[in-house]
Amino acid sequence: MQERFQTLQEELIGGARLQDQYDLNTINLIAPASPTPLRYFYNSPLRHNAIAEGLLGKRPYAGVEGFNKIESIAAEAACLLFGAEHANVQPHSVSQANQAVYQGLLDNGDRVLAMKFNDGGHLTHGLKSNFSGRFFNFDFYGVDENGLLNYSDIENKAKDFQPKLIVCGASSYPRTIDFEALGDISRQIGAYLMADLSHPAGLIVGGNFPKPFPNCDVVTLTLDKTMLGPHGGIILTKESLGERIDKAVHPGVQSSVPLRRIYEMAQCLLDAGSPWFTDYIDRVIRNIKVFEKEFSQYPDLMVTGGSDTHLMVLNTYKTFGLTGKDAEVLLEKMGILANRQVVPGETQKPYVASGLRLGTSWITARGYTEDEAGIIANVILKNLSDPNNTSLQDESKQVLNGLLKIKRERDVWYEES
Repeated sequence: MQERFQTLQEELIGGARLQDQYDLNTINLIAPASPTPLRYFYNSPLRHNAIAEGLLGKRPYAGVEGFNKIESIAAEAACLLFGAEHANVQPHSVSQANQAVYQGLLDNGDRVLAMKFNDGGHLTHGLKSNFSGRFFNFDFYGVDENGLLNYSDIENKAKDFQPKLIVCGASSYPRTIDFEALGDISRQIGAYLMADLSHPAGLIVGGNFPKPFPNCDVVTLTLDKTMLGPHGGIILTKESLGERIDKAVHPGVQSSVPLRRIYEMAQCLLDAGSPWFTDYIDRVIRNIKVFEKEFSQYPDLMVTGGSDTHLMVLNTYKTFGLTGKDAEVLLEKMGILANRQVVPGETQKPYVASGLRLGTSWITARGYTEDEAGIIANVILKNLSDPNNTSLQDESKQVLNGLLKIKRERDVWYEES
């Protein structure tokens, strides 16, 4: 056994180095991807990774004065950034945060109205194979023929279905969300309104996306997407729901919490209140607008015709006859990472899909300019429109390698730790 463990140890180190090198030599356009600053991991004043159980200020442990102080700072910073009255920063992920909200506000079998998965919704918003779809009675609203939310249709659906909770927010909807309209709908039928805002969280802080409060009752998010932070979930609420949500987190869905993660989250939230973060978000939007301009050469390529956020969805099957899976594999050959994406009216299996989802968080954080974003967009278009041209693929790889070389020479995120 010891011999096998030694082999596994060597393979473990090799796998880590392989992934690091892969990250250094690819351009990541996967929408949720962002390069968390290394200082969150290596410059922490914490010498130990203490864990504690229980809610803030109500621990069943001694020796947690510092833990309480750090968690209270993270919670206050989150409230200040998003305009909330109460925050719980303990969930290990946003999926677990969503689970806590459902447990806190609903009984098993209660009705919930959410966005269709194929139209942009998340799997924790009622997918049958997910816990949300198994324990609660979900129905769904979708998008119109232009891929846009129609709030009148949502209102009619809500009045017919009479849900206890309406869920908004999405993983692949590239437009802003009218929280005021959804808040009005929720109040008309006496439902709670929850927004899952993991993707646009950084855009909200940067002033490029509507603020969810006071129209929403509860907001969930994670910091590892447009916030450039560590992994972990946050639940923001109005004060009146704070106690219910806290109890749903603990003891409802989890037990102990690691202090190091809470500290990293607090630091990320404090950093997001600085001018450099607003500048970063502005550059994220400028880069997606470059993509929008280039991709508009093909009228039916972009779902909804463009983007208001950091991401967009391309219907590669409709425009180029390429499934999302085939398009993803093609781009990876040249060093561009994207992910296959289901689209409204999807005809393919989800694992295959008809589209691609692209985002600009990663390239912006790594210092890519608008000119460089234009080069990347043109490489994508040329290859999607001529997918069997191996000479073009080789030429494109050289162009992208040139961009990567520039980034390795000037980007602190590429420094060896």
